[in-house]
Amino acid sequence: MIRRPKSQMRVHKSDGCWEGPNGQIHVEVKKTNSVRDVRGAFMALAYVLAGEPFENIAVCVCTETRLSEARLDEELARFRQVVHPTIANRIHFLLDKSHPQRNAAAFRGSMTGAPSEFYVWLAEMLASDSLNGHTHQLPARQIVVATLAQLRLWNTYPVTVKHLQETCRVSYPTVAAVLRDLSAKGWLEDSDERGVRMRYLSSGEWIEQARDHARLRKLHLFTDPTGLNTPEQMVKRLARLQGVGKLSKSVRVGGVIGAFSHFPALDITAAPRLDLSVDADPAQVAALLDAGLRPKVKPEQRVALAVHVTRNLSVMTDKESRPQGPWAGELECLADLVEMGFTREASEMACHMELTNKEKMPVT
Repeated sequence: MIRRPKSQMRVHKSDGCWEGPNGQIHVEVKKTNSVRDVRGAFMALAYVLAGEPFENIAVCVCTETRLSEARLDEELARFRQVVHPTIANRIHFLLDKSHPQRNAAAFRGSMTGAPSEFYVWLAEMLASDSLNGHTHQLPARQIVVATLAQLRLWNTYPVTVKHLQETCRVSYPTVAAVLRDLSAKGWLEDSDERGVRMRYLSSGEWIEQARDHARLRKLHLFTDPTGLNTPEQMVKRLARLQGVGKLSKSVRVGGVIGAFSHFPALDITAAPRLDLSVDADPAQVAALLDAGLRPKVKPEQRVALAVHVTRNLSVMTDKESRPQGPWAGELECLADLVEMGFTREASEMACHMELTNKEKMPVT
């Protein structure tokens, strides 16, 4: 499920669009206490649906608001009286109750029957939007660097600056600045092909990348007061939650467990903790994984779960060219090893990355 850009021919672009098996659900998010803002959102969604297939619907999601469900229901009824029924009956509202474990039960409103996967996507969208502009996000320039690094590891063909802007959701000046820095370091490939691509990196350069990435990410640590959870048990729980749509498949397993999936010769007997790479609210992910997990507040507390806020790079290439499974990318996993102090093991994985990257043929 993705948030996709809308056609330039539309009068209005909704904040997000969920692609479901029975059609699309357009979403407009309003953080407001004003009924006038809600009316405007309903009208904007009507414009969006005017050019859409009949099976597509739209919903205004009100969050951080004092407006009641009854007041929103009344406003929607008035709106439907003055708009053509072919559009009016396809517009709904949801009231976000701001529960830490957002799911279908955390939303109230006129829309019923939406798949549980939609609510997982919606919760992630709201959490991601709440992180925008704050230090919880991976810096925009590092998003571009990490993207180019992962594309190099996938051996894709060069990509355009426009592609980097759209997939990283950053400005042209940001991409241009990153490319200047990488070019000055000699890390860009000389090619006659249209676009840019990182050159093959040495193991030392991969370690340098991993250190920078680990330093710039926001890390959230959680403890298990019961002491009963093991990383392997939590991975199984993660798979079950993702299998039933309660936790998004964009949550990726990194750390020792993820690194082992890329580098089976990794010389670490057991994972000391579970590392996850997410592009959503870390507290929400931890609460869904195990309601008993608590943020680490004392140095002596043992870390059971480490959540790294990064950008999900799984949308960068076609599915056929990407590794399958719930694993974080190689750079993420290498950064996790560096962060945990596994210096020798990280160097060995970086050597493996250098050798295997050179051996692969570019993806066609």
